[in-house]
Amino acid sequence: MYKKGKMHVLFLVLLAITAFELSSWQGFITMGSPGLTLSVATDKPTYVLRQKVAINGSITLDGSPATDLVVAQQVKSPSPYPPYSFRTLSLGNPSGPWSVNITSIAIKDGSGNPIDTIKAGSQMKVSMRVDNLQGNSVYIFATVTVYDANMASIGTYVWTASIDPMQSSASTFQIDVPKSAVSGRALIVGCVYSNELDNGGLPYCPEKVFYYCISRTQTGLLGLAQFPPPPPQNTPGVYDASIRLPTNPRPGQYAVYVLAQSGPATFSSATTSFQVQSANGVPPQASFAYWPITPTVNHTVDFDASSSTPEGYSDIITRYDWNFGDGSPHVIKTGSPADPTTSHVFAQALNYTVTLNVTDNEGLWCTTSKQITIGLGYGPTANFTWIPSNALLNETVTFDASLSTPGDYSTLVNYVWNFSDGTGIFNVSTPQTTHSFTQPANYTVMLTVWDSVNRTASTSKIIQIMNFTLKIYDLNHNGRIDGTDIAMVSWSFGSYGPDYLYPGSPPHPRWNPDADFLGQNRITGTNVALVARHFGEDP
Repeated sequence: MYKKGKMHVLFLVLLAITAFELSSWQGFITMGSPGLTLSVATDKPTYVLRQKVAINGSITLDGSPATDLVVAQQVKSPSPYPPYSFRTLSLGNPSGPWSVNITSIAIKDGSGNPIDTIKAGSQMKVSMRVDNLQGNSVYIFATVTVYDANMASIGTYVWTASIDPMQSSASTFQIDVPKSAVSGRALIVGCVYSNELDNGGLPYCPEKVFYYCISRTQTGLLGLAQFPPPPPQNTPGVYDASIRLPTNPRPGQYAVYVLAQSGPATFSSATTSFQVQSANGVPPQASFAYWPITPTVNHTVDFDASSSTPEGYSDIITRYDWNFGDGSPHVIKTGSPADPTTSHVFAQALNYTVTLNVTDNEGLWCTTSKQITIGLGYGPTANFTWIPSNALLNETVTFDASLSTPGDYSTLVNYVWNFSDGTGIFNVSTPQTTHSFTQPANYTVMLTVWDSVNRTASTSKIIQIMNFTLKIYDLNHNGRIDGTDIAMVSWSFGSYGPDYLYPGSPPHPRWNPDADFLGQNRITGTNVALVARHFGEDP
């Protein structure tokens, strides 16, 4: 994955001079081209995990602050590990012309699907494509550095290729995003050089950046906006190429190589180094996330402490102790390393303080707490219908609340009816009920539903009770005995009801119980004659 090139003898000599004559963190100046001068320094000689390594310096051209150039930086991890990071920053507005162009950087999940968000603790594939803009072949030393949301390098990957004129080269790398990676908007940086910087390489173009997101909960193509690249540094003569150390950096000496280039033949380089100390004896850092973000009662809440970090070099977290603040027993996970995940169900809609205690293999520990609000979730909805829609005095009306819905993780258990006619409140456990009204009026019928976790919803509708009573010959209940009633009884003529032929026998296909106003369980000519006799009457 990383091809190590030979280092210039001059570079080895200069490093030796630096170690002997200068404090390593101060750096020194070299002259690559007449008139262009570069210096580099770090803010202190030694660092530990998580710390920012401030790397900066000055650039002059013919004694004046320089601008409109690129500043390339390579940070090398202690041998034999691959480089820590590469950057090619713009100072001012360097105009080129550039030998190559980085046309794309993209990421995919382990199955090859395009993504913009990766869950910490997962694998992703990073690809980069480089176009040769020249009329002759070009040899490239291409780098991809993947950072977390804290701008700490997760990994640097290198490939070399010879690209034919006006052709392209691309490569894909697989990267493990550690569980300790800081979540949020993060950066991938691609750079292209003629060779490794500490082996005489020069930048072929400014860097290209790609934004992605590190998540604690999910991987996918979530529509993350591609923000503009970081702006160029605009203070002439000054550059800042700082880095940040991860939660578990390799201890030892890190070499920094910086090169400034203002033209194809005008460049200058400088080197420095810094030490990273082992952080033994440092307590771990406890951290956790939970989802769903708005948890509800009686629903599983998942907890993930993968963002907790052991801090000490090569340390591991061996114990996670969860206290959910609801009186339930602690959940303790142990191992080498221990499982950072668990889940819990809260039985009441309250505010709880969840406390996590993590312990590392040195016996050092740390606690953190978060308040979690358990809500009732989405509540029920109330709705109902009734038949007949045009009800008459003393007629039985059937009300049906089956259109009501329960809330999250619950069922409907009570239906409370108020018919607003002075008859009181009716509490039933099924969605259907019946009622009759003794006075003509417009009544506001109110329904309140209760679910199994005591959430309620209410609705009301107006029902009109017509100012006449139902006559037995008004089969369609429209307040008049008309041709429709005659047609209905005639259609049912000769039919019979259930149990007519024998106990348990079904009714005739044309059976209409409204037409059996004589109670014979059969429709005869008498039924037809009586309806016809009252044709045209108003009930």
